[in-house]
Amino acid sequence: MSFKSGFALVDNDRKLIREHAHQVREALFACTTEAQVECSVAFARYLSYAGLNSDNYWLFLRLVMTNNPWVIDELLHDREPRLLFSTIRPEQELIDAAFEAIYSRHPDEIYLPALEAVLGIIQNAYFDPDDGYRIRKFTIMDINTLGKFLQKDEGQDHPTNRLILDILDRMAHVGEYYGEPDKNVLSKQAFRVRYAYFDRTRDLVDAIPEPLLVRLNDRNGVQPDNDYAELAAKRKQRRRDSRGRFMKESPDASVSQASASPNPVLEGSTGTTGPEDRAPKPTAKTAPKDPAKPTPETGGPGATKASGPRTSPSKGSSKKKTK
Repeated sequence: MSFKSGFALVDNDRKLIREHAHQVREALFACTTEAQVECSVAFARYLSYAGLNSDNYWLFLRLVMTNNPWVIDELLHDREPRLLFSTIRPEQELIDAAFEAIYSRHPDEIYLPALEAVLGIIQNAYFDPDDGYRIRKFTIMDINTLGKFLQKDEGQDHPTNRLILDILDRMAHVGEYYGEPDKNVLSKQAFRVRYAYFDRTRDLVDAIPEPLLVRLNDRNGVQPDNDYAELAAKRKQRRRDSRGRFMKESPDASVSQASASPNPVLEGSTGTTGPEDRAPKPTAKTAPKDPAKPTPETGGPGATKASGPRTSPSKGSSKKKTK
């Protein structure tokens, strides 16, 4: 390949991406193998550092739709999920993509930060329901799909419940200023779903089809390699600046961290590491045995005669000798 620069190099890069679009897509968005997850996490980290704007927000949304917790956590960093796309004007194509994301997942299957990020798009679009209806007409199926993520066993202060209930409340007021028969039907359905959540004598299945309420766990979630996972966990603990860049740690921090975990001191020791403590101590096998010292009983050179009064033989013994 000949060397190119300037616009020629950009055109060459575009050609390479077009020719290898499938391989690039599998590497960044598939997340079905450990290597793909690691590649996607690295790309998400780069996008998080670059920031979301009107040119790359589709890349952010595509990474959110991977539903991989490692990728989404790296992409969001310290951002609030529901405000991720708050600076993007909600167009029909963006709203369609948001609904497609929640259509494709069952409750408990979608990662909660990803769900909140997608719901933030819908909340922004239908803050004024009539204005949002002009951009994209929502249907009863859209309302039911929103309601299937309600957690009836949780309070309305739960982040997901609060977000969905607010959207349904907005949709329930559609047609308030521009009345139409179709809008009245949608308004009643949004009210029914909200009422099924608040009414303790009813269940969500009274307003939403039962197949939508089936809860399934995410069975396709793939984690990166253990070494990469440990590296990502350490990165989360490091401090970052306002732009998400890692801050340099002072040497005092490392010293204090080292002093926080001192070497263990053995029981019975003084806690010092002087030469006398480092010298090997003789053990039972290596300790020299002292030579046995002679005792008076053994008759050695150091033995002495027993002192004391001499006793004469008894009479009984002398009689036995005479006999």
